[in-house]
Amino acid sequence: MMFKKLKNILGIAETKASNHFQISDKAVFQKSASSVILNSQIILENDAQLIIGDQVKIENYQIRILRGKCRIENDTQLIGVKNTLSNSIYISEGSLLIADHCIIQSEFCIRFGGNCSVDSYTGIMYGTEIRCDESLKIGKFNMISYECMIYDTNTHCMYNQDKRRKLTVENYPYIGLEVEKPETAPVTIGDDCWIGKRATILKGVNIGNNSTVATCAVVTKSAPANSLLYGNPAQQKLKS
Repeated sequence: MMFKKLKNILGIAETKASNHFQISDKAVFQKSASSVILNSQIILENDAQLIIGDQVKIENYQIRILRGKCRIENDTQLIGVKNTLSNSIYISEGSLLIADHCIIQSEFCIRFGGNCSVDSYTGIMYGTEIRCDESLKIGKFNMISYECMIYDTNTHCMYNQDKRRKLTVENYPYIGLEVEKPETAPVTIGDDCWIGKRATILKGVNIGNNSTVATCAVVTKSAPANSLLYGNPAQQKLKS
């Protein structure tokens, strides 16, 4: 695979030693001159696309797209842990849209053609992991705390012992590598929701607007607007 030289895609001011860019000749990389990338790694393979709007800041992040598209809109910030690349966006196949005025400190993993979106003025904190293999939509003005898990997928297929061992041997040193899409169901989080620390939202769940998910809750069923969700498995009641 051929990769573009850095000088062909970025201005001199962006060619800092702390950044690493690896972009294939077929990939599309567009960045507004008003946006900055610091201490980050950008890898675009095949015909991947990364579109970055105005006044965007990306710092201490890894963005790797094998096949698919990521769009980051105006005035959004992706801020990872200082001096690391532990925060990442990984798209093997699919799309991610992060709307304007978001603060993103989480990890995204998008596979099997999944479509993931985060709407305006949403904050997602460190340690939170978002996995999308089908459809995962997060509305606007949401606060999503630390170390949450939001999955529209089982993440792994349930193979018998012989098949799982065979796949492990064939793909070593990758253990648990998926060769086919697991069971999935769309996830939607409405607007003005508050997701507490270490909460888990599993596949097929739709959470209505202005809902609160308590710390460590495990949400397995959908809930209407103005819900309070708590416990494992989560119980729900309407806010008073």
